[in-house]
Amino acid sequence: MEGEYRSLHAELLGHSEEIAFYNGSDWERKNIDAGYNRLKNHIDNTLTKRFYMGIFDSMLVKYGAVMVGYTVIGLPVFGPRKEEYLRKYGNDKAKITKDYVRNSSLLINLAKAIGRIVISYKEVQSLAGYTSLIYEMEEVLSDLDNNQYKRVLLNSDNAGVAQISTCSVSGDVKIIESDSIAFKDVPL
Repeated sequence: MEGEYRSLHAELLGHSEEIAFYNGSDWERKNIDAGYNRLKNHIDNTLTKRFYMGIFDSMLVKYGAVMVGYTVIGLPVFGPRKEEYLRKYGNDKAKITKDYVRNSSLLINLAKAIGRIVISYKEVQSLAGYTSLIYEMEEVLSDLDNNQYKRVLLNSDNAGVAQISTCSVSGDVKIIESDSIAFKDVPL
C-alpha cells in the first residue's frame, strides 16, 4: 500500500508538465487522495486487528491457560475415575486438599509458562522478519560492491497473475570530468 502511494507521487512528479498542460490537477488530487485513504484504511484495519488480537492473546494466556489447568486438576476428583482416586485416599479431606494444592501450583505455573512461550513466539517471528530484511539488504550491498546489479521485476500475465523475475546488469563506473552528466547502461 505504501509503495502504491509512493508510486502515485512519483507519477505526479514524472508527468507534472502534462498534468499542468492538460489541467488535470483535480483528477490527480482525487487520485492521490484516494490512494492516501486506501493506505490510511489499511493501516487502521491492521492496527485494529493487532489490538484485538493482543487482547485475545492476553486473555487466552492469562485466563484460558488457568482454566485448562484447573480442569486438569479437577479430573481426579470429578472425572470418570473418581471412585478409584477417592478409595486411594480413603475420603481423607486433608490428603485430597494437599494433593489439589500441590497439583494446582504445578499446573498453574506450567500454564503460565506455556502462555509466555506463546507470546514469545510472536516476538521471534518479528525478529525473523527483520533478520530477513537485513540479509536482503546485505546481499544487495555485496552485489553492488562486485559491480553486479540485480533488479526484481514483477510481470503480470493475461490472467492478472504476477510473476517475479530478476534482471542482472553488470558494468563499471567510469568518472570523466566534463560539463555534462551521462549515464550509460545504468539499471534503474
